[in-house]
Amino acid sequence: MADVLPHRLEPLSPEHATRHTGLACESQLRVAAATLRRTSENEVSATTVVGVLGADDMSALQRLLAAIQQEFDVDARLRLYVGSFSVRFSRRSHTA
Repeated sequence: MADVLPHRLEPLSPEHATRHTGLACESQLRVAAATLRRTSENEVSATTVVGVLGADDMSALQRLLAAIQQEFDVDARLRLYVGSFSVRFSRRSHTA
């Protein structure tokens, strides 16, 4: 079920987005950011994705998160654990 959901929600992310970083978590991260971006502040204020991370995947994950932050105009906070990670996406505060 968890693998089916990102494919159903794929239309949430823009067609022009660069994909295929080789990371298994890419679609889940993009869906989480897109969901946050497309809902009102009253519905969803933040969301967290937890996943497994190989030792060689750190730089690819950091590049992906930078791209997602720019693409969806969200903030991302990365926390690393032994063999895993969590990313909390939250709305950017746009103050004048």
